[in-house]
Amino acid sequence: MSISTDNKNTMDGFDDYADTAEKLLLLQLYEKVINGELTTFSSLKKAVSKYRISPGLRKCLFRVFALQRKLYWGFFKDVTPKKYPDLWRTLVIADQSFRFGGDLKRFMSIPDIYLGLLDIHGYTKYCHDKKRNMSMIDLLDRMIYEDVNAICFDSGVISKRAQGDEILLIGASASDVLNSVLQIMEYFNTQGRSFSNTVLSRKLPGTVLPKFQISAGIAGGQKFTPLIITRDGDISGDIVNTAARLQARANKISPDKNKIMLTNHVYQKLKLPETGNREDIFKNIDFFNTGTVEFKGVSLNVYDVVFLPEEECRLKLVEPMENLHRSLEKKLWKSRVFIDSLDIASVAVKLLLEKGCKDTVAGRKFEDKCRNLLELYKSSGTMFNAMYYDAALRTYSMIVDELSEIDSIDKNILEYLQLVQNNYRILNGEYTKLLDEEVAIKLNEIYSPAEKENYLQIKKHSRMYEKVQASTRLKLKNRKKIWMSITDKLGDNLDVALQSLK
Repeated sequence: MSISTDNKNTMDGFDDYADTAEKLLLLQLYEKVINGELTTFSSLKKAVSKYRISPGLRKCLFRVFALQRKLYWGFFKDVTPKKYPDLWRTLVIADQSFRFGGDLKRFMSIPDIYLGLLDIHGYTKYCHDKKRNMSMIDLLDRMIYEDVNAICFDSGVISKRAQGDEILLIGASASDVLNSVLQIMEYFNTQGRSFSNTVLSRKLPGTVLPKFQISAGIAGGQKFTPLIITRDGDISGDIVNTAARLQARANKISPDKNKIMLTNHVYQKLKLPETGNREDIFKNIDFFNTGTVEFKGVSLNVYDVVFLPEEECRLKLVEPMENLHRSLEKKLWKSRVFIDSLDIASVAVKLLLEKGCKDTVAGRKFEDKCRNLLELYKSSGTMFNAMYYDAALRTYSMIVDELSEIDSIDKNILEYLQLVQNNYRILNGEYTKLLDEEVAIKLNEIYSPAEKENYLQIKKHSRMYEKVQASTRLKLKNRKKIWMSITDKLGDNLDVALQSLK
């Protein structure tokens, strides 16, 4: 039989065999591998068990195993103990007699593995715009297939183009995968397209490639969310779904900028000194706890990578966000959640002013809008402390609604403020209902007969009544008691969890 040209590299060195019997054995084993009779190293080893182990046989097995990897290992075809020692130890059941060989851990739980999923923003538009210039599309294609592989190899990570503009990365440590993602981002954000000291220049004469932004999700590091390798060398399992969900979340939060989101387990592994982290990674990044995100019934504590120095100002939000997370966890709806949410809104507005954002909103100057928001922040807090809960919560809603009109506001922060707003609307509705019931009972204590008659007349006219009723509620002396009873009754049922549709 003839050996296909696809296997040319595997056949290199065939003439090195001086022994005709060894050449014949090599050809026979090649044929069985190609025909699907020998797909694993253990089956290959069994097929030659009757032969004496000699240098020639070892060389023969080495070459046949290379063919097996190419045909049956799929995503992992390049994993060898020499090229990817860490991944080899993690993914392969190594043979003790032939250290170069082994079998993939197929359909077995492989814990403590890390997977990244990347999406290249603007890829589809780029391909559409360059549909008449196939050399430019081919240029981007080679960048994804060849250059990304080279970048990942430097970190001991393997990569695979999943579909279109999606790229899968797998590594044996959290820092290896994160480092690869950051290097890929740097590469696609540099129009010159040079990486490190290696030759990865992808410039065509007279062409300028656009800068591509990337969204990424990284998952792994858990013993109970394993990776599964299928028979065709593909991957499946919760870790793949989790990375995809995080990437989708990153894309939603930041559709036009680089964004990396991590699970809490990945974050914890990165912060451990014994994981062999690359110190240079942490010189340019920090982390932001974005809280719990619900993905179709699966809740994840998610961290956002903060790129320094361009996003360093976001770190001012870390402490107020941690305060809010604690308050929400303890269900402190009586006052703490409200105060923490106001603080976050205030810091977010101040950061917008510091950054000099120039959003135009409803024809108003952006600086004027921000200063007005800070005034609303002060008045809302003052009203809440004075037990004017209804007015305070309505003012808080005004703040959140106005923030939602600002394009440059941190989208993750805005989502939290909106969720808190929705929950306080529920509380306020029940609170005012109870106040009105109390007003009806104590109307004779609140008003004189003449004032009561006037009140009842106004009640017939709804608009005027609402205004008078709001001031009448404030005449009740037990407002705080009613507010506390409502938060006790409903607080445990309130939840603030960011939702993702994927």
